[in-house]
Amino acid sequence: MRDQSGKNLTFNGGFQELFTLFIPLLLIAFSNYLFFLVEKLYLVRVSLQALEAAVSSAYVCQVFQGSCIALAMMAQVWIGRWNGAQEWKSIGPGLWQFIWFAVISMAITLPAGLIYGSFYFEGVAIKELATPYYTFLLGINFLYPLGAALSCFYLGKGQPRLILWVVLLSQGLKVLLGYPLIFGWGLIPSYGILGGAISTCIAQIVFCGILLAMFLSKENVQIYDTRSWKFQPKFFWECISPGLLRVCNRVLNFTSWASIAHLMTAKGGDYLLILSIGGTLFLFLPMFVDALSQAQVTVVSNLLGTRNFFHLKKTFYSGSKLVGLVAVFTGIPLVFFPEFTLNALFPAAHLAPEAANTLFFGVWLSFLLFAFGTIPISDILAFKDMKFSFFMGFFNWINGYLFMRFAINHVEIRADQFWLFLSVMHATTALIYLWRSSRLRSAALQESMNFLHVKMD
Repeated sequence: MRDQSGKNLTFNGGFQELFTLFIPLLLIAFSNYLFFLVEKLYLVRVSLQALEAAVSSAYVCQVFQGSCIALAMMAQVWIGRWNGAQEWKSIGPGLWQFIWFAVISMAITLPAGLIYGSFYFEGVAIKELATPYYTFLLGINFLYPLGAALSCFYLGKGQPRLILWVVLLSQGLKVLLGYPLIFGWGLIPSYGILGGAISTCIAQIVFCGILLAMFLSKENVQIYDTRSWKFQPKFFWECISPGLLRVCNRVLNFTSWASIAHLMTAKGGDYLLILSIGGTLFLFLPMFVDALSQAQVTVVSNLLGTRNFFHLKKTFYSGSKLVGLVAVFTGIPLVFFPEFTLNALFPAAHLAPEAANTLFFGVWLSFLLFAFGTIPISDILAFKDMKFSFFMGFFNWINGYLFMRFAINHVEIRADQFWLFLSVMHATTALIYLWRSSRLRSAALQESMNFLHVKMD
């Protein structure tokens, strides 16, 4: 198959194809997630309280950032299908509806975020440090779904290399600005924890601006009609409505996780420290998951667009191989060298060797199961099975928040065992999503076989 830009696109669900998409997406995700890690490593050198405030704020912000990004990323599914069906003139006007969503989203996220944050940080020791940082990030929330939607223009067509350099530029700018804005340098005053938020804002504006200019280029206007910017209520609803239940799923998941984090934050002491150390890593490690998810969704969406259902099962095995490779790569520092990793990244944190071993093994196991669950979740997203995603949002309050509340408050697990117990939630979630994706693939394959039988008759 060839798109009108002249790029050869072949989607068969094989490992080489998935890996080819995964590598540039991983570089993009690495650039996006690098500052999450770098900022937290800067802040731990300011104070442990600054680290704890930033990590706790990030969990609350995820409720709004992650939910809006989740809906904006539905553009990748639509573009994949339009591209697979060679309906290129639908891509530009369709993507503009997601751009409009990014702008409109602030009418909900800003007031809701201010109310939620006031309750979340009430009575918490880090409230004074966390509140201005959280409020600033909430005020620029629309930039995240905007950047996600513009990225989908290329990701949905299987062309991630075209935006890789833009991501590297913007994220490099974020890292370079982060240090002087946090610590101060020359004429630049020290803004402390707020400096990380300011550098994030500048870099995100640059990222969105460059991608928007590329999207509106003459070549894209001719092929994809990218200057059809008008808000079309009916088309807008058609584009975003399949993702609304996914947003509800994300809101339920993120609020569940924020509530779990609040259990640890409220206990303070080693519990807050363990949450912050593991949370810093868990804000960085999902770069592998994002890259895998976007690659899987691109492949599966194009297979569905071309009705090539016979290759769907192959995508699961290809994704599993990638998860295995990532597990080995991340296990080296976390499982085999936990004390070195702790001392290198968090020199101000002091944990006993046994506690460090348990902490980092728990983080690694939670991440591994979380990554494996991404494979069937990507299938469900490509199939637009949002009702099931909505159901899983409620289920995660049972196997997530209620389970961890029982473990922390009644079993009274040690602080270093938190991430190990959390892996149970990721395991049960992955198994249920796997069951559902298997049923969806089987149904699609059966439909294809029935169609062939009718055609032969």
